Amino acid sequence: MKRFLLAVSLVFVVAAAVSAQVPSSPFSLYVGGAVSMPQSPDGFKETYKTGYHGFAGVGYSFVPKMQLVGKIEYNTFSFDWDNTEYPGLDDGGNQNILMFGADARFSFGVPAAPFKPFLFGGGGFANIKTDEFSGTDLVLATAVNSSLEDQTKAYFNVGAGADFKMGPAMSFFAQVRYVSVATEGDAATFIPLSLGLKFF
Repeated sequence: MKRFLLAVSLVFVVAAAVSAQVPSSPFSLYVGGAVSMPQSPDGFKETYKTGYHGFAGVGYSFVPKMQLVGKIEYNTFSFDWDNTEYPGLDDGGNQNILMFGADARFSFGVPAAPFKPFLFGGGGFANIKTDEFSGTDLVLATAVNSSLEDQTKAYFNVGAGADFKMGPAMSFFAQVRYVSVATEGDAATFIPLSLGLKFF
């Protein structure tokens, strides 16, 4: 998590330093995040609370109004102890998803307009890791933790949003996505709602 936050901070600092110098660049830098809502399967939705996420990405405009955006993203969901009874356990169980992928992003509207809707979709790979459980029942905690394993699975996402121009080389954006990770059995799905900044 610390490495991810450091990477996002570095992208933000570099973008802020050079955004005013290269407004016509075909490249864009993105940083953002907010909340992520579990959707399915029922075990995921009922066992985990609404989480949060952060991401950073680099986009390249290969045709007018369309970019290919490579990104890294971190989602985390807290185990919902209020809706789950595990006598002897009282901590841990958070699910963390580190995602690497790319999206095709298509913008609408005229170039000079301050408001631009956009659609996007893409995919990549997601590494899923569950934090170990702890509590007074060490035997149960050991048994549960021994069943935990990291998974790396393919994912896809689709979404929509809007850019709001804030200057010659910076925009504020808001977006919503549907994310599906091809976990064993039913796919794990969630909906991230994001706010962020786009430079260039």
